Amino acid sequence: MKIIWYGHSCFEITGSDGTVIFDPYQEGSIPGLNKLHLKGNLVLCSHGHNDHNARDCVDVLPKEFKVEKIKTYHDHHLGSRRGKNTIHILTYENMKVVHMGDIGCMIDDLSKIKNCGVLMIPIGGYYTIDTKEALEYINQIQPRIVIPMHYRSGDVGYDVLSTNEEFIKNRKDICYVKDVIEVNQETQKQTVIFEKPRN
Repeated sequence: MKIIWYGHSCFEITGSDGTVIFDPYQEGSIPGLNKLHLKGNLVLCSHGHNDHNARDCVDVLPKEFKVEKIKTYHDHHLGSRRGKNTIHILTYENMKVVHMGDIGCMIDDLSKIKNCGVLMIPIGGYYTIDTKEALEYINQIQPRIVIPMHYRSGDVGYDVLSTNEEFIKNRKDICYVKDVIEVNQETQKQTVIFEKPRN
């Protein structure tokens, strides 16, 4: 499968099973990112905020996939400040791909996502968990491939978010790629840092 990053929390998973888009963003919702126009077979949105819910930016030719959901919260206060969040677990080419959305809390039951193939996890803080909490999740989940998301980079992203610098300092298996990476069941354990969004 190929994993393409369009910035923020938006990813495209594409390969022999079809194409899935995670958390596309509305035009103008994120500083530094251009309007999206994507094609896929399924769009998965973690919640209803404009920087994660732009289903209309994707031309969809429907196809069925195996997707599980875990209902969580967008904050540390049972959703009272920012609402609810959904973790999506996509089974793709016999791998478990987990997109944590805008998770803003710690949860105890990680049995459905433990030892997953790919974990996409926010690290920027303020609206979501921060780097320290993300690292705690990663330590518990033990994914093979880690992809941080929802952080500030240069002139891209919200000013209130932290950058990925602290996260990178705490990971020893960093792999830098441009805006796309190809992975399969044989891909070695690594933390993927995209150099820039495909935009």
